[in-house]
Amino acid sequence: MNRATLIRGIQVIVTLTLASFAYVLYSEIHDKQASLAAAFAHVRPGWLLVGAVLALQEGVFGGLRIWTLGRVLWPELRVRTAVTSEFVLMFCAGVTPGQAGAAPSQAAVLVHGGMRLVDVATAELLTASCTITFFLLSAVVIFVLQQGGMLVVPAGPQIEWLLFFTVAMFGSALVALIAAAAYPPLLKGIVRALSVPLGKLLRAALLGARRVPRLRARAEAALAAPGATTARLLLGVDEFHHGFRIYMRRGKRAYAAALLLTFGFFCSRFAVAYFILLGLGIPTSPSTFVSVGPPIVQVVLIQTLLNFALYMTPTPGASGVAELGSNALMSPWVHGAFVVPYVVLWRVLTLFLCMFVGGVYVFRYLGTDVLEERVKQTEAEKRALAEAARAAKAPLGGEDTTDRQQGVG
Repeated sequence: MNRATLIRGIQVIVTLTLASFAYVLYSEIHDKQASLAAAFAHVRPGWLLVGAVLALQEGVFGGLRIWTLGRVLWPELRVRTAVTSEFVLMFCAGVTPGQAGAAPSQAAVLVHGGMRLVDVATAELLTASCTITFFLLSAVVIFVLQQGGMLVVPAGPQIEWLLFFTVAMFGSALVALIAAAAYPPLLKGIVRALSVPLGKLLRAALLGARRVPRLRARAEAALAAPGATTARLLLGVDEFHHGFRIYMRRGKRAYAAALLLTFGFFCSRFAVAYFILLGLGIPTSPSTFVSVGPPIVQVVLIQTLLNFALYMTPTPGASGVAELGSNALMSPWVHGAFVVPYVVLWRVLTLFLCMFVGGVYVFRYLGTDVLEERVKQTEAEKRALAEAARAAKAPLGGEDTTDRQQGVG
């Protein structure tokens, strides 16, 4: 797949995401006949600017999180590379179903920056464990508040099922992650078990790729070495276990800092909704009881609950579910003419703003000959090393020849 095809694919997905977003907005306007002029009559741009800054900090502090964890294994990791990788992650998470493209895209940027793939995988898994820990703790807090009558939200039974599913899924993921890192034979057994069915699919794909002239050489090389991918994965398991042990020895502070950054940027992102309320002139005190605590805490709790649903949504950018879920959960604050303006601003600030920044990096990367330049640079470095080695050996070889000639004489 060349760059042009990849760019067209991304453009199609982005178009579908924006189209679904526009359709939901049209439905809201058509059904409720919202008066946009009345809703924007008392807008306060300063509060919206604060919300935009809080939204963008997720990319910055998310990048600092992967930088903090990544430099334990590769101290040369630059902050700029890490922050770029986080914005690219946010873009690809928004344009792929179920956020499936998030981790691979970030890994590609970090590998392109010089980090080993196995080190990237180790840091990514630890990053995932930080996110899982945040979701588990926040789900437990919300469950305790709800059971104690201190949190009341619409669709109570559905919310209980959502919390149960969240705890079950993320809890299982955390247990599996710890077990795989601490006991490599478990992960190796999973790799060997999956290698049989996935190996057949890979072989079929390679047979199809062999018909494409541009891919024929690589496909034939892969077909000539069956089991090579599995062998690399098994070796990667050992290297992942080794990297995990490094974190156990000298990465505890880095992991603690990553946890703090995780809690910080998630809470800041969830607070964006509160500043949108201020920006639109909507009262921050809910019309019905929602939870104990100040209004900003109540909004953060509701946004945390909404975030659980967004992570479970298979559509790109959680389109459709995000808008409808926000309308339902934020109804104690947002109603009437403010529904559509709030949803528009909320989606723009919490999703499309960071996606735009990440998209600039993605299309800049895909739109230039970065890979070719990287290959040429590597080849030039190899030639320079080879020439330096020949230059270093040349005087030594000359002396040896002279000595042999003198010895013969």
